[in-house]
Amino acid sequence: MAISTQQGESPLKSAAAELNSRVDCSDLAQRLGLKRPGNKGNFENPQYPDRPPTLACYPAGNGKGSKWKDFRSEEGGGPIDLLMLHSSLDFAAAVKELASLYGVSIASQPRLAAVPKSTAEFIADNCLRNGKGPDVALVVDYLVGRGIALGPIERALAKGALGLNLYSSKNVERGQVNWGGPAAAFIVRGQQTGAVVAVDMRYFSPEDNGGVKTQSQGEKARYPWCSDWRRLESAKTVYVVESSINVLSIESCEIPGVAALSLRGTGNVETIDWSFLRGKQVIGCLDNDLPFEQGPNTGYCAGLKAFWRLHEVLTGLDISCLMVDQADWLDDDEKPVNDINDLLKLRGPDDTAKALRKLQDWMIPGMMGNDDRLGKPRLYLPAHDYMVYWKFRVQPDFTKAIGKTTKDDDGNEKHDFGDVCGFRVAAVARVSIASDESTMTGNPDNAPTTMFALSVQTARHGPLLQRVVVDDERLHNIEVWKKLGPVYAPTPFSRMINVWERAASIGARDAINFVGLAWRDGKLSLNEGTDCFFTEPTGQCPYYNLTFPSGTPRDGVEVMRQFQGTFAENEAAIPLVWALGAHLKAFLGYWPHFVIQAEKGAGKSAVVKAIGTAVAMKQFSRQTLQSEYRIIGSVSYTSQPVAWGEFSTNKQELRTKAVGTLQESYQYESTSRGIGLKRKFLMSAPVLLSGEDVPVDGLEGKIARATLTKELRGPMITPDCPMFPMRQWIQFLAVQDKRRLLELHAQLVGELQATSLAKADDAGAERMVHNYAAMAMAWHLLCEFMDLHLDTGYFLGDLTKQMNQHISETKATRHPWVWIIEKLLSEIARGEFRYPFKFDTEDDVEVLCIRTGHVMDHMSQSTGLRSFWDELPIKSDRALKKQLHLAGVLVLDMDGDGEPLTFERTVHGKRVGHMVGLSLPMLRQYGLHAVVPMEREFGHE
Repeated sequence: MAISTQQGESPLKSAAAELNSRVDCSDLAQRLGLKRPGNKGNFENPQYPDRPPTLACYPAGNGKGSKWKDFRSEEGGGPIDLLMLHSSLDFAAAVKELASLYGVSIASQPRLAAVPKSTAEFIADNCLRNGKGPDVALVVDYLVGRGIALGPIERALAKGALGLNLYSSKNVERGQVNWGGPAAAFIVRGQQTGAVVAVDMRYFSPEDNGGVKTQSQGEKARYPWCSDWRRLESAKTVYVVESSINVLSIESCEIPGVAALSLRGTGNVETIDWSFLRGKQVIGCLDNDLPFEQGPNTGYCAGLKAFWRLHEVLTGLDISCLMVDQADWLDDDEKPVNDINDLLKLRGPDDTAKALRKLQDWMIPGMMGNDDRLGKPRLYLPAHDYMVYWKFRVQPDFTKAIGKTTKDDDGNEKHDFGDVCGFRVAAVARVSIASDESTMTGNPDNAPTTMFALSVQTARHGPLLQRVVVDDERLHNIEVWKKLGPVYAPTPFSRMINVWERAASIGARDAINFVGLAWRDGKLSLNEGTDCFFTEPTGQCPYYNLTFPSGTPRDGVEVMRQFQGTFAENEAAIPLVWALGAHLKAFLGYWPHFVIQAEKGAGKSAVVKAIGTAVAMKQFSRQTLQSEYRIIGSVSYTSQPVAWGEFSTNKQELRTKAVGTLQESYQYESTSRGIGLKRKFLMSAPVLLSGEDVPVDGLEGKIARATLTKELRGPMITPDCPMFPMRQWIQFLAVQDKRRLLELHAQLVGELQATSLAKADDAGAERMVHNYAAMAMAWHLLCEFMDLHLDTGYFLGDLTKQMNQHISETKATRHPWVWIIEKLLSEIARGEFRYPFKFDTEDDVEVLCIRTGHVMDHMSQSTGLRSFWDELPIKSDRALKKQLHLAGVLVLDMDGDGEPLTFERTVHGKRVGHMVGLSLPMLRQYGLHAVVPMEREFGHE
């Protein structure tokens, strides 16, 4: 069996997809020799051969390949994952081994130019090599001596997360700092790429290294250490510890569904992007340090203070974070045990597992309510609040309170608990939300709004916190809380919320209500749905719960390759680039909407859905947009584009409101709706419109477009096409220099104007050139992000061609005067125009003599033209006359000053003056054709 590889796709990736779709996990398990009692039922897990069979295999079905799952460890996956589990191979080695086992050939690919290795990568290579050599027993014996079980050590070695350092400096004497010596080497890798970013050493003999026990090479900030990222992805509970040896200590307890990662220093709490832990229960198990005796942190415990900050950061991301109860961590001398590894050595894995499962039950995590506290408290409460604080006790998703305390016969206290509410309050945080103007422009904020974010953990949503944003008036409204879960005892519950008010500073933050790229405190930043604090999220922003897809620039290359191939002349790639560039509104202050027009059967719907899938764009059907409120809400508080379905089939009233919304969201506009105008909106999202005939009259200067035809259609985009790495792309844009981008845009405007078909005085075409220059700038930045050449797929050439077609084909439709005169000629042909006019000739030129004031009066006062009048961007006869003059359709006084010639004619026996003459030949150049009556004049008596 041979694997066919698509252009631009990794042969290894192609082989992996093919193997996962064809290989049966049950067949593979038998080939690997996994034991299966009675030749039926579950297989034994090779990692736990001494335990009952818990590994189940499932056949392929419903378009998905065969799968397996271990019900004890909660691990699972496809055939490649099963081989990785069995043979402790990395991904690449497992694909090659499985291909060999099933006779699959993997196509070779050209070698890329070698990239010089970093110091950390060089050190890691040596340490990993030593970890596979005869000296590996040194690191194994050292860790076993620290109480670590053999299983986690072997798995970390097999995953390339652990190695052995044998280096010692020839220039430094033994016993001095930086001499080195044998050490356990913890290899730190990026979660997404798996690339080595750092190596943390833990020396066997610190005295030989000048008393230095640990040392790091490479990146210290932003990257935690994990022994197996794939195991962490499948875990339900994640423990966060300070050091890598503590990770292995937790893994030695073999708790099902549990993984661990280390901060590599408490300072890393602020620098790590914790979003990958969404949906998991996080438990802090940082060092049980004694308070500092001097310095700025005198009286504080380092590990406890780091947990406080960890809790704030994770709660802000809607991640449940609790803390291990370390009050009973005492040694034989009744002194506090410092960390989980010390506890493991002291008590063994079983008792340590029990200690890890015992969580603090105080209402505010990390805030003890008794005398067991070490160091300063997280929060100082006044006496009347502290006297009730200790009564409230929580479980992860439930709250109780001590109602009565009694003593038994031995004098021990006994607490009677009463249920307070069916959820746990995780935070009541004060939030200062920036104004819309500051969010969109980066200007200093003079009008922030203070709100309160209520975060709770419920049983129905698991560890994903639920958030509600309220103002002062609703903070103590019990009905608001009842929407989150049952409140069994309103009076104690209200008292608890009153205590939580004291903790409003915990997690207090400055925020912006915007999804995409926006300005926060004068700096550009990526903002996701979970970073926002909407009072009515489902109605105020279509992306209130959006987390941008992550990936690598290589994924972006594959997406672009497929879009450039699915339609010739970049007809599908142009709207994709438009969608990706929408976040440049933060730099330019505007972004055009986009229209995809297509003939029947050209594949318009497939392209729109493919773009939606690639960039996580939300699509709204015609039925959804059946009110002004929904139309406004669909484009509110985001720069992430949205797609509207066939809105041309809606009623004229809704189309009018939709066009008005598109006009305002070309840049941005704030508005309010509802009772008391409390419902806020910021219309800002670019919109993708599609259909056979999209009514965009009045919007030509604010849209870009593409036309799909069957002749240009190529292979459709494959179902396994990756999503574009939107998160990394927006982060890339956030660090760009605004001045550089504005200069690039100005340069591209000049280049496109030089090739434009428009006349120099065509203001409408000039705006269109700016729109297409913005898309050209997006392409420049995308090529920089994905490391592509600007000429890839001849994108800029096709974009210029599309621009010129757009300009030439809309010459007669993008000016408001054209719409008015077209309607005027229609009214004259129908005999409905009640004001005087006359068809005549002037210097052998056919003209229509009419007053512009009469034209505008007719448009504004005719009942049948009411919706047309409401849509017009100009409402005065002076503006109409000026546009007619600039368009060159008025007869001019060539013997005078070149101003429009004034006509005076007799219409039905009445002398009518102050008329202008519309040149019929010039009107025909704009596609406007008059029906000239035989009497050539009209007017009501």
